Amino acid sequence: MRLLFHCCCGPCSIASVESLIAERRTPTLFWYNPNIHPLTEYNSRRDALSQFSSDKKLPLIILDEYGLDLFLRSVGPETEMPGRCGICYRLRLERTAAFAAEHGFDAFSTSLLISPYQQHETIQDLGEKLALQYGVTFLYRDFRPLFRKGQAAARALGLYMQKYCGCIFSEKERYENTSAPSPQGGNTAPPVPSLFQRLALLTGTDVLKKLQQTTVLIFGVGGVGSWCAEALVRSGIGKIGIVDFDTVNASNINRQVQATSSTIGLSKVEVLKQRLLEINPDCEVAVWAKNFSRETAAEFGIEKADYAIDAIDTFPHKLDLIEFLFNAGVTFFSSMGMALKIDSTRIKTSSIWESRGCALARLVRQGLRKRGFNGNFTVVYSDEPPINAGQNPSGQNIDKGDLAGRKRINGSCVTVTAPAGMALASLVLRDIADQGPVGQNPVGQNPAAALSPAD
Repeated sequence: MRLLFHCCCGPCSIASVESLIAERRTPTLFWYNPNIHPLTEYNSRRDALSQFSSDKKLPLIILDEYGLDLFLRSVGPETEMPGRCGICYRLRLERTAAFAAEHGFDAFSTSLLISPYQQHETIQDLGEKLALQYGVTFLYRDFRPLFRKGQAAARALGLYMQKYCGCIFSEKERYENTSAPSPQGGNTAPPVPSLFQRLALLTGTDVLKKLQQTTVLIFGVGGVGSWCAEALVRSGIGKIGIVDFDTVNASNINRQVQATSSTIGLSKVEVLKQRLLEINPDCEVAVWAKNFSRETAAEFGIEKADYAIDAIDTFPHKLDLIEFLFNAGVTFFSSMGMALKIDSTRIKTSSIWESRGCALARLVRQGLRKRGFNGNFTVVYSDEPPINAGQNPSGQNIDKGDLAGRKRINGSCVTVTAPAGMALASLVLRDIADQGPVGQNPVGQNPAAALSPAD
């Protein structure tokens, strides 16, 4: 079967084309996209597809027609979604179907079928109608499960990654200013990206600007830290660093945001970075695939961070990190034990010295006292009594990555780890927005003296 494959851009084409090749179909790539504006954006996306086709030695046909005028005439007054989108799909797919029929292709398809942001059923229906009209087969595939794989591959190849759908209306929506002009006719506030419009309505644009200028380091991106990272990026944090030595195991899937059946064996920080950049391509994400320790402490640029999150569970390193962060003067928040728990309503925040009902928090207090630590910081913990109804049957295999030097493995559940990560992110947001005293207290205000050594 000779297949003409319409490509909207390089990143959306990679995984869908690889899937077709796995079916023993080698498509001819086809570029026709009068919906992409302005000209610089059009050229960048076209060139990215050319790079991909060249790297993979795939045939490519380019109808190099920058179609701003055609697009505007076609859309007419239908400038809002979803109306303009249907017109846009027809412009591109009808030209593809006609070209396929004129040049002896047996079928046509499109990379638009991979995007979870497009109107999938509309594209499928249109393709089937055009197939009848032009006498060529429309090869329908639901490529959407491959979307993230394709985005990751595009970054690995260094392809241009667009930040909006394509047309001038979508560009406006991506960067539009949501603030109304002042009654005096003065300057409006800086534009608010579309993905943060609801947040800006909640916090105000001044706080949003602070969030975008903030750097947060997260140590440990497992069941708690991964959800904290996602919440922070979805909340406008401009720079984030993630630190974790581990790879994804199958047993991580029940509670870690980056763990799926397709990411097993991959670096946790690298997979999470890809996810975070899909959420906000403008966020700067740094990764370190290593442990924090006294020996590695200087490698993470801690002194440049505005906030840090402690979400590691190896006990000596946890104490080292807490001491280092406090002595560096970085505002930080620490996660205590979230294993052996299932009730998200029992999650609380307090001073480390005032937390109760958490075994790990008790050990941390004792360990800090032995080190002569005389500071205070906020923790997220649960006072739910521990449960462990299951047992590890003799001889059952356990992921080696889950052991991480520990003598035993405790049960854990996303209904606790994810809310704990969200609570840590909330502490950062509230501190930036000046909504309450959530940062650490200065030396001398440590309430530990009032507690017994066993606490």
